[in-house]
Amino acid sequence: MWTCKQCGAKLQDQFTACWKCALPRQAEATVDPAPPGPEPKPIRWRLQYEVFRGTLSSWADLFTRASDFASVLGPERVLTISHSCDHSDGVVTVWYWVPEQ
Repeated sequence: MWTCKQCGAKLQDQFTACWKCALPRQAEATVDPAPPGPEPKPIRWRLQYEVFRGTLSSWADLFTRASDFASVLGPERVLTISHSCDHSDGVVTVWYWVPEQ
């Protein structure tokens, strides 16, 4: 006789699978996985930014530098890219997420 570990049914040795839940007898012989360890700590994220500015830089240059930086970070970390202008001083800011230490 053997007992199905999945449903607890009692079976005669001649049967190769459980009649109740169809668990193969070979599965009975497999070793149970190790008990789960402690729950991993959730990752906490902090918002950070990188500023690209320059009175002598063109908008194309500022946005190119910002987009190159954002591409290295990857889309899952970039929140947004913003820009502003004060007279001839252009500013492009990349807002992104970093895991807290």
